[in-house]
Amino acid sequence: MLTNIWEVKKLFIALSAVLVWTAIPAVSAHAVSVGQSCAKTTLGTRVSARINKKPVIVVCRNKAGRKQWIRAAVQTITTTTTSTSTTSTTSTTSTTTPVTAAFTDEASQNEPTLRTFTVTGKEPRTYYLNVSANYSKETPAPLILAFHSRTTNAKELLRSTSILEFVNDMGFVLATINGAVHEFSSWNAGTCCTPATDFKEDDVELSSLIIDSLSSTYSIDPNRIWAIGHSNGGMMAYRLACDLSDKISGVAIVGGALMDDSCTPEKPVSIMHIHGDLDETIPFTGGGKFDVPDIQTSVIKPNANFSCDIAPNEIMPIVGVNQVAWNCEQGAQTKLMNYLENGHEWHLEYTKAILRFLFAHPRK
Repeated sequence: MLTNIWEVKKLFIALSAVLVWTAIPAVSAHAVSVGQSCAKTTLGTRVSARINKKPVIVVCRNKAGRKQWIRAAVQTITTTTTSTSTTSTTSTTSTTTPVTAAFTDEASQNEPTLRTFTVTGKEPRTYYLNVSANYSKETPAPLILAFHSRTTNAKELLRSTSILEFVNDMGFVLATINGAVHEFSSWNAGTCCTPATDFKEDDVELSSLIIDSLSSTYSIDPNRIWAIGHSNGGMMAYRLACDLSDKISGVAIVGGALMDDSCTPEKPVSIMHIHGDLDETIPFTGGGKFDVPDIQTSVIKPNANFSCDIAPNEIMPIVGVNQVAWNCEQGAQTKLMNYLENGHEWHLEYTKAILRFLFAHPRK
């Protein structure tokens, strides 16, 4: 039996410390550290660790093509202290420390829409920013990130999609990003594509920080942040659906495939996939020079854990197009359109269909 107030205090302190650290789920009895592999751990799992003898929270994420422990973006560590006063018991303090990569986002003096984006310690990247002439800070606008195909560039995507024709009328902000160039341009979409994968380009971090930068400058609707892409750029859009679902609410892919082996998004993401049945670069049935999965597998996998329809819904048929759709949680929908007479190219009708789909599926 506890006989004095000091014994009561010591027991309370001990129990408080236990409660603080057991509140953070642990997946292993072994210590973890930033950068260490978490290949056998579920993505999104958070555990306690120590850096410079201070308690922090680390989370299992995909980074540079592999699962590893990284510091949580915002960390809240609760500690328990005691007072020397005989009339005090314990007090609890909470500290929040944002951990954010530093970057600069600078407009070109010679080309009004061109911007140079530099993450500290990394090579500068560029993107084109187009803002609707009808933009008003009082009305949050949708944001679209656009990713070109391998070996091409942002200007070519703008030309081939004609998406600039719709920016003003539909009132969105468009960021068309250039891939890293090592001999030629590409995106690190997981297991594809070289040379970006060889150089471990962190295109997920780049995309996330561009969203942060634009959201701090413009009034962006957080429930309407979308990614679109062609071929390797479509693979990149899929990767953002997998690894950046806390920000990305919808993606649209033309002639791409899911190349993220550990795709387990935190939230459901609306997906529109348009393909050409005659596509030899990214075959609808899978394989090809990039060894892609079959397209229906690519379409279904990201939202597999979000109570989607078991069987696809019937959609009014279009001549020459096979199309199916699955409804999922939080208003998300997955839709596949296979154009039977088309190949790997992007058609203007794709742009129109994609914009209709994305605007019809904000995150709820």
